[in-house]
Amino acid sequence: MSKYMKSMIWVLLLCMSTAQAQHAYFPSSGIVTYERKFHVQNFLKRNYLNKPDLDTWDKLTVDNAVKNGPTEVVTHHMLKFYDHETLFETIQEDYPPSYRNVTRYQSILPDSKTYINFQQQEFLKLLPFGDDQLLLKDSLPAVKWKYTDEYRNIAGYDCRRVNGIVQDSVYVVAFFAGQIPISGGPELIHGLPGLIMGVSIPSMNVNMFATKVEITNAPVSNVLTKKKKVVAESRAEILKKLKDTVYDYMDEKDFKKRMQSIFF
Repeated sequence: MSKYMKSMIWVLLLCMSTAQAQHAYFPSSGIVTYERKFHVQNFLKRNYLNKPDLDTWDKLTVDNAVKNGPTEVVTHHMLKFYDHETLFETIQEDYPPSYRNVTRYQSILPDSKTYINFQQQEFLKLLPFGDDQLLLKDSLPAVKWKYTDEYRNIAGYDCRRVNGIVQDSVYVVAFFAGQIPISGGPELIHGLPGLIMGVSIPSMNVNMFATKVEITNAPVSNVLTKKKKVVAESRAEILKKLKDTVYDYMDEKDFKKRMQSIFF
């Protein structure tokens, strides 16, 4: 084979490799499907059964959930991303009857929707509120990250592990894909040079990992509800409404702990 032919083959292979790299490493729009596992019995044992002030009714309810409920609750979620915006929401499914008795113990609200605009550093979060809804608008919470040298392949992407602190006290482990250059992830966990494909929150007994990535070209909408009477409110206004609702059966410490889930 002549030197000319070898050179042409080398250039052709280089061009093909470059084209594949551009397609594989820099998607700016798509949909990620996540599987979230809430290890409900571990959560109940840690947060309820050891409480000395647990009343008889609550103890019976928790005991029943531990003995007869599922070990873990598995739900599925999707994250739509487009340039500097993301939308995270629950995929509606038919869940087994055994889930119903433990859904109120979910450490992260299962039916919320979260929209983020990274250019404006703001988010909107739609929360269930009885038969109604609340819409929270606030600035993005800060996350302190520490990089590690551990890597894991998630949904076909090589992801690097980082350890983080959210809300100054909650420890999280995350894996991000530098090939998807958007600083988002599930719920409000963000702030890395690539999309977060996996996250674990030990104190909440929650693990969430991507199972599929689809490349699309669909913009993200910040309209989270069709109910016109639901208007965006501040953190203080939302917390006051929630506190007034649960005041009779939740003390201040439990309330603050439960409200942490809103800002994830």
